[in-house]
Amino acid sequence: MRAVYALIGLVSTYGAAPVDAACQSALALDVIAVTKIRSMLERGTETTSPALPRAAGHAPTRFTRDPSEFAAATAALTLIPGTKEN
Repeated sequence: MRAVYALIGLVSTYGAAPVDAACQSALALDVIAVTKIRSMLERGTETTSPALPRAAGHAPTRFTRDPSEFAAATAALTLIPGTKEN
């Protein structure tokens, strides 16, 4: 209930539209903390999308290999008649 009352307080301070936009942005990022929503409203970043970090491993490293090196080579096996199979 404290979180609900805090959100109602933010609506009375900042208005319904900015709080709604901040809540939508926060939920898109799985953030449910009212303090983070308040911070977004104080900084005015409720409508801007955050700069997300780049994925790890984007730059080639020392042991990076071309994906084609991992392709399985298919070899056809032929059975020779008259030999024993183990």
